[in-house]
Amino acid sequence: MLLASYLLGFDNKDAVRHLAVDGVLPEQLQYVDIRLFSRGHGADGASNIVDLVLLFPDADVPNNLVCLPSIPPNVVSHLLAGKPLQVIDFAHGRKLSLVYHLDQQRCA
Repeated sequence: MLLASYLLGFDNKDAVRHLAVDGVLPEQLQYVDIRLFSRGHGADGASNIVDLVLLFPDADVPNNLVCLPSIPPNVVSHLLAGKPLQVIDFAHGRKLSLVYHLDQQRCA
C-alpha cells in the first residue's frame, strides 16, 4: 500500500476539481475500486477524518492500493454529491476520473 501526499486543485469558483499526486497511479487504470474510510474525529473533536482509498486489482504491489489520507471535508462533500473528481499523476501524466456512488463505489 502507498500512502500518498496530494495537492488539491480548484476552479475559479473555488470548487474542488482534482487531486494531484506524484508517481503513485499504476499503468492499469481501467479497474479501480474506491472507498471512503472514516477514522473518527480529529483533534478539534468536530471534524471527521476520512481517507480516500483506491484499489487497483490488476496493478503490481505497492501501487495496487493507494491511500490518500485525511481528505478535506470539501472533497468528501464533493464525492458524496456524486460529482466527478480527477486524480492526476504529474510524474506519469496519468488521469483518473472518480465518481463515488453510495450504492456502488466505482471509477467512471
